[in-house]
Amino acid sequence: MALFRPFSALFATLLLASPLAASAADTPLTVETVVAKARAALTSDVAALDKVKALRMEFTAFDDKGKSLNTTALTLAVPGYRLQKTMDRDRGLESAVCSGRLEGWTTRKLDALASREIRSVPYEEFKKLRDMSRDDLAFFAIPAAGLGTATYQGPSDIDGRKTHAVEYAYASGFRLTRHFDAETFALVASDQPTPKGELQRQKVEALTKVDGIAFPSKESIVVDGKKSGEVTYDQIQVNPALPAGLFDFPSF
Repeated sequence: MALFRPFSALFATLLLASPLAASAADTPLTVETVVAKARAALTSDVAALDKVKALRMEFTAFDDKGKSLNTTALTLAVPGYRLQKTMDRDRGLESAVCSGRLEGWTTRKLDALASREIRSVPYEEFKKLRDMSRDDLAFFAIPAAGLGTATYQGPSDIDGRKTHAVEYAYASGFRLTRHFDAETFALVASDQPTPKGELQRQKVEALTKVDGIAFPSKESIVVDGKKSGEVTYDQIQVNPALPAGLFDFPSF
């Protein structure tokens, strides 16, 4: 399906034909256009996206053979709060990482009998965690001035599927590239560099709607072209009630 409907050529009777008007389909896409269409693909009421101030989701990670690895609860809230708690029940391992109001912290428990360790995260990492939360709650919107940029990278291809790539680059150094379907503008995949310099791609395999907004319900994880596992999103809550002090530095 063409992105724009071409204009009909106009001919002047008894006059020399002038050059055909340029087709609207040839008009270069801008990042503003791609982002607007991608946001519209999420919901029939785009204004509702700006009313989302908090999200909570639970997801399960599987290895490349389908074995469950761990479960994670992720809570996000404006203006950049993020709490991610992960549990491996088989080994009794628990971990958490959080960006709160003024600082970031992480906890770890290696097994059921071990004591819980807690420490602050470096300030640079804290800033990235805040930008990750802002990005997730923005629903593809271009970052506000001073926080980051979004740049249209042109047409791309994901496993033979034509897409448009947009790179989001935040002042903290957090970066990711999203690939949107060339016709529907639905999210197809997201790319991020790993700490080891590899390329991690999250490919959307299925979608679900919560409060009229489309969210991935299943993603496959590919690292440097090799599938490493899958993630399934089991629960997604929009604007849930959050306990007071949820993002505060733990007191234990």
